[in-house]
Amino acid sequence: PPPEPPPAGTYGVVYAYPKIRWSEADRLDIRQHFEYLSGLGVHTIVQTFSSRLIGTGTEAEWLILLDEAQQAGIQVVARLWPLEDWNDLEFDLGPIQQFFSVVQDHPALLAYLGLHEPLEQFDSDQLREYYRAVKSLAPELPIAHNMANPAYYDRSPRWPNRDFSSDMCDICVVWYYPVRYIHGRPILEKKLFRKMLRENRRLIDRQAPDTQLWCLGQAFSHLQHPRQLRMPTPEEMEKIYMAADHEGVDGFLWYPWAHDDYDQVLGDPDMDPQRQAVRDIYESHILP
Repeated sequence: PPPEPPPAGTYGVVYAYPKIRWSEADRLDIRQHFEYLSGLGVHTIVQTFSSRLIGTGTEAEWLILLDEAQQAGIQVVARLWPLEDWNDLEFDLGPIQQFFSVVQDHPALLAYLGLHEPLEQFDSDQLREYYRAVKSLAPELPIAHNMANPAYYDRSPRWPNRDFSSDMCDICVVWYYPVRYIHGRPILEKKLFRKMLRENRRLIDRQAPDTQLWCLGQAFSHLQHPRQLRMPTPEEMEKIYMAADHEGVDGFLWYPWAHDDYDQVLGDPDMDPQRQAVRDIYESHILP
């Protein structure tokens, strides 16, 4: 039978813990982070796990974070990193197999995050090959990819053989960052954001109806980016979430861009209003 899908209405954050490697000495710090996140209404996180533990005899340290997540009532989408899993000819899933041998039966593990923006590198046949290979290692574990905007690639003359299908991923994570400056003016591109979500909702419903659509919500500034991305205000964060909810996403994750930006989102005192917005959105729009 197919794996049980994650619950609809998933709400959380990406890169919830700023380290990708930890030990027993970090357990209390992890616990405090997760208690804090739980207080914001977060019940799902994407977390990177260090591949450098493989072969060291310390692989059980991966379980520390999962144990603490379970205690906090948080589910984890795990990403093993860094990985060189493609050699230009085939996928090497040996490290993932070793990771699964330790973590795959943990009750806090919700899914595995496999590839980042794969449509720029892999065609549909290769993505299906990857999906089936990972599924052979952990048949019950949902597989997610950070897909960016698959509706842009699907049946595109510029990107041949990028037709989206159900055997690529169980969770398709998409995004468009709408909060920016244009000629010095603060802009929220809500129509473009909703258009991206609507096109991908229709694509999935038509070609992969069992696949979940998750959205990354902008929770960072990156003024050096060509689009001059800026930090959303709390009011804009609510508009972003409401737009995604209106377009029928199955999951929503606030995204800080990179681990190095963690403190900007969750640790910087100046971001208190944004953190409160995460909680307010949960209480106003997600709580039954």
